[in-house]
Amino acid sequence: MTRSAPARALLRLLAAALLLTAAACSSPPAPAPAPVPVSTRPGDLDLPAETRALLADAERALVRECMARQGFAFFYDSADVDELRAEAVAQQRELTLDDVSRARREGFGPAPGTPAPPDSPAELQERTYLTGLSPQRRAAWEKALMGPPEQQRIKVAVPGVGTMEHPTAGCFAEARTALFGDYAAWARADTFVHARFRPVDEEVGRSPAYKEATARWSSCVRARGHAFATPDEARARAGTLPRERAVPLAVAAAECDRQVGRSKTHRSLYEQATRHWTELHAREAADFRRLNADAVARLRASPTAR
Repeated sequence: MTRSAPARALLRLLAAALLLTAAACSSPPAPAPAPVPVSTRPGDLDLPAETRALLADAERALVRECMARQGFAFFYDSADVDELRAEAVAQQRELTLDDVSRARREGFGPAPGTPAPPDSPAELQERTYLTGLSPQRRAAWEKALMGPPEQQRIKVAVPGVGTMEHPTAGCFAEARTALFGDYAAWARADTFVHARFRPVDEEVGRSPAYKEATARWSSCVRARGHAFATPDEARARAGTLPRERAVPLAVAAAECDRQVGRSKTHRSLYEQATRHWTELHAREAADFRRLNADAVARLRASPTAR
């Protein structure tokens, strides 16, 4: 094994959080949603980039200290706030398909199958380090990091997804306990919050208002010579075209979106569906906010503990 899959996966988990999806039953929202209270807006469940960077770097530093006590090295790159901001914007792209200026600059965005970015400096360092260890030491390194295979695990059952397991032994578990205090509550809350996207999207997709807005969009692009039922179909087609043809298609799609109010409708319904999800999972949402806020407060009060 020349690369630790668990370590690499967890490093990305720290930087970007879990991008899980879930399938849950919920009632379709009203076509004209009421204003969403500030306390339940979608952004309240998305930590600011600066907060995510602070928590990720603190956790990685704790992991490194734990591994050092056991005679092992652990490598990580400091979180890039600008990269995290860009990632957050990309995750909201589906809500802003009416951004005509962006369509002119970027088309529909990265094409499906775009190669993953190259390994980071820390990943390259880790690969070299692990290659230099004997098989026995490499196994001991992974056990120190993730705990033994027979350990008891925190199991979080997410409706429509299955059970997500978190280690209770090893340096990652130790770091999360030190950082968040109630590690089991944090694991459950974090898993649920980052698994909310599919139930929210499915509730929006069932809405008559969303279907009607999408149908209006389809009629608009058809009048411009493009026969697509949904923006996904247009994006898929654009992925097969050269840029000089893909960008005009994306611009036409965005202009029609703005003209018929499809993304505006989508954003309103998305807020309402997120509020509904938060009401169904009030405990997890509250724990997510509280435990992360408490961890940040402790870090800022005691910077030497990072």
